[in-house]
Amino acid sequence: MNKWFVIHDLLAYRQHSDMIANRVKAPGTQKPKSAAFAEIRRGDPIVYYATKDYVVVGIFQVVSDIEYLKNDEYWKEIMVYKIKPLGLPPGGYFLDFKKFVTHPAVTLDLFPEKQNWGKYLQGKTCAVLSDKDYSMIESAISQDEYLKRIDEIKVADTRWHKKYAGSKVEEPDVRDATLHQKVIQKWKKDEEQKFGGFIKPQIKTNTVDLNEILPQDIWLNENRKFMDASARLDIGGQPFYLSILEVQHKGSKEDLCVRVSIILPFVTRVDIVSDENALPQIKELLERIGDPNIVKSRVRFYSFREFLGSVHSTRVDG
Repeated sequence: MNKWFVIHDLLAYRQHSDMIANRVKAPGTQKPKSAAFAEIRRGDPIVYYATKDYVVVGIFQVVSDIEYLKNDEYWKEIMVYKIKPLGLPPGGYFLDFKKFVTHPAVTLDLFPEKQNWGKYLQGKTCAVLSDKDYSMIESAISQDEYLKRIDEIKVADTRWHKKYAGSKVEEPDVRDATLHQKVIQKWKKDEEQKFGGFIKPQIKTNTVDLNEILPQDIWLNENRKFMDASARLDIGGQPFYLSILEVQHKGSKEDLCVRVSIILPFVTRVDIVSDENALPQIKELLERIGDPNIVKSRVRFYSFREFLGSVHSTRVDG
């Protein structure tokens, strides 16, 4: 059994937090381009590293043999392994790997020339870790001095996504990403003004860990999930208001509904922004999964056009 350092990015983790991937060797072939990636085996532990943002999102275990996906909604034609968490940083944090690896007391076998550690990852999807390196990283993910808040990190396309996962070819994806951020920014501004501007809630955007919302005794361990934004206001040390934003376009409606249904009992409201024709489907799914009365009282549905043009919700009742 080998231990692996897998190089992906935060966008890939957000799209499929339960997979690692490598593009196919050639169109139509069911072989990964990376020979090292093909050597990964079911049961192997992996350190999941997000390039460009220099963070480790956690340690996982491979739970499947290699699989071929002919046309994944995000990654197109791709070879993948399924993974599950073995050890994650505290909720709301990733391991700041750059800070960790450059610490004077840290020496990793993976980077013989520590001052140029980045060059050892260039062009690679994965690399074998020594037992010593794996143990050091495993220990570091729970040490406060090496942690970085998730809300300080901007999830962005890397060169891999633009070249191989379709975002460069499919122009609507690029525009949708811009639209996504416009919705988040408008929602953030609205939430900041909700209490007259005198009291401002604490707002997080882009990657809000569900475990930041859930009581600790029901935290998710095997399925780490994220929301687009949250606004929290505590008064006198007690929770007073918690609002959540979910923006949905090309992603799975079912996955969105599962995320919302999990956190719905613990929030004041949820705003869902999506394509107009998808809103009735999302509402129906939510009411089947959860309590219809809670959905009606706490969830507001907006089309993109309506949300960016006004503050009134599309109720899609009936």
